[in-house]
This record gives sequence, structure tokens and C-alpha cells, in this order.
Amino acid sequence: MSNELIVVTGARNTGKSLFAATHLKPEDIHRMYVHDSENSMNRVLVGQKATKCEFGHYVDLKARFSELPGEEDLLGRINAGQLPWVTEKGRSSLAEYYEYILADLDENLEPGKYDVYVHDTLEKFEAGMAAWVEGNKKKAGVTSIAFGKLWSEGVYVLYENLLSALYERGVQTVIMCSHLKTPWESGRPVVGKVVPSGKKLLYRLSSLFLWLVNDKRNADGAPAGLVLKERMGNLMVIDGEWKIQRMLPERLPRCTWEDINRYLVEGCNLESPAPGESMSDGERDMISELLTDEQMRLMLMDAEKELLEARQGAILTGGSFEPPVVQEQEVPFEKTVKQLLAEGKSEQEIRETTGKPLPIVKTAIRRLQEMSE
Repeated sequence: MSNELIVVTGARNTGKSLFAATHLKPEDIHRMYVHDSENSMNRVLVGQKATKCEFGHYVDLKARFSELPGEEDLLGRINAGQLPWVTEKGRSSLAEYYEYILADLDENLEPGKYDVYVHDTLEKFEAGMAAWVEGNKKKAGVTSIAFGKLWSEGVYVLYENLLSALYERGVQTVIMCSHLKTPWESGRPVVGKVVPSGKKLLYRLSSLFLWLVNDKRNADGAPAGLVLKERMGNLMVIDGEWKIQRMLPERLPRCTWEDINRYLVEGCNLESPAPGESMSDGERDMISELLTDEQMRLMLMDAEKELLEARQGAILTGGSFEPPVVQEQEVPFEKTVKQLLAEGKSEQEIRETTGKPLPIVKTAIRRLQEMSE
């Protein structure tokens, strides 16, 4: 299949990173492009070096942006309906994080070279998009200063354009990992409940949405997978009528790509599930709010409503990877770059002088060129 978004959530140490990293066979792993926000792929990287089967492109974002707040800090503020930054410096840092990711993709995601893009995990990325939109309301088409509008009118459009741009570069599968978060109601956390982090748009756009859980019955340590959404079924004609055959059970006893691919070929018996293919009472209670027909309907309605607002209020960029200009006027870093360019410094020399990653240096130079035109 092509042009599919797979979202993977779960508690820590349930194998989200390992699951994402093993989507391709070892001989094809060089066709995977990875952005790692928490250095959670460290165990994977050790194994890859030992077997000489390594990612085609890997960036440890945590090492490059060590000054950013942790995922938990961001989640707490976002869940409470607050801006995930406290100072202008914090907003600028998160916006720079988002811009760095775009610049890295623009420079290194060669058309046709990669089949899979992995972003693990998405919390800082979403906060970075919100920070960029907050500082560029006019460019993003945001018509309100309300926190929610940053997401509905700005971030949602950036998400859609990012996915479109990835697909245009030849990526067939996008995998995004997320943590679990505590839901908030009326300004207070709901005790005893957890839901996947990430915006509702991801549920709408995803082909597969999995919640990984540990299962001691798997001797190899593989997690089980609760299937929150599956759009991988077969469309058939039976007795002259269209019938959709769901291929995955509500619970994958072993959630590995090998098992998923087997189900996609053989299917499952939804009326008489095999052992382990049904959720336990505890698992069903844990995600009960996400599994009811009414909740799913409301999630889709919310996503569609927010997406409609985004399309009405935003200026679409047509899915381009062109890194956005942060401000109409030069920011302090750009002034530094401008001065160094005037001194005849090269891009590499500017990187060494400022200590900024090369993609950000190139983005600043590009902005200066655009402003001079």
C-alpha cells in the first residue's frame, strides 16, 4: 500500500520505537528516514550497527535541541489548553525545532530514495508547529489569538501539507509515535484516564491506529496491539453487493509487522476471535472512551470541523517543503548570518562560528536572499 499514515501510541517501554523501526525488512532498512525526538531509538541503532543494516537517514533531535522542555512538560501545558512555552525564547526555540525538521527534510529527503518516514515521538513536533503558527499568524492564515485556533487554523494545515509533501517525495508510509496523555475537562485533569497524545486530525488521516500494551504471554517480548482504527480492509462483491472485509482483529496478540502482514493476507474471524484477539475487560475499560461508536463519531466530527476551519482560514502552500520564513523582518540570528556573509564566510564557517546546525544556517541565508529580492 502507499500513502498511508500509521499512528502508534502506548505507555513507555511498550516497544513503540522498535515497532516503528522494523517496518521494513533488514535489507530495505536503508529506505527508512527517521527523526528521533527522545533518543528512543538507541537500542535499535546498536543492533543496526552490529548487523550493518542501518537507517538511510537518522537524526537525533534530542541531542541537537537539548535545551527544549521534556515531552511531559509540553504535554501538561498543551493538555491544560495553555501555550507550551513560557517565554519568547521558548517559543522561538520550539519554532526553530519545527523549522529544522523541515529544512532537514528539504535537504536530505531525495525524491524516490525513501519508502518510510518515522517521527518518534510527535509531541515536540506539534508544539513546534504551534509555536511557529503563533509567531506567524498572518502567514499561517490564523484569524484569532485563541489557543485553539493555533491548532485548528494553523497546525492542521501544516500537518496536511507535510504529509502531502512526504508522499510527493516518494514516501509510501508515514509512521508517527505518540505518548499517552491525561485528558482534561473544564480545566482539570481526568483522574484515572489516559488517551493518545496528538491531534484528532491524525485519527482522521490514519490508515492504522494502534495502542501497544505489554503482554507477558509473548516469550519474545513483543507487545500486543489494540486496534483503535483500521482502514486496511478488502472491498469485495458478494451477491451483487459491495462488502468490506475487515482484516485485523480488535486486538493483535503479537503486534509485529510480520503478524500484521499475515492478517492482511489471511484475515480474521470477527465472530469467533482466536485466543488473544479480544480485549480484556481492563484493556476495554482503559480505552472505552475511544471505542464507543459515539466517541468515534464525535472525534471524526471534531476533526472535520477543525479541518474545515483550517481550510477556510489558512493560506495553503500546496504541499511544498519550502521552509517557511519565521518573520517579515530579520531576527537576531539572521543579522548575525548577514554580517558573517558580508565578511565572506562560507556556510560551513557560519555553522562553526554560530554553533547552529547547517540546515538552520541555510534556512537563514535563504530568508535573507528572499528579503533582498
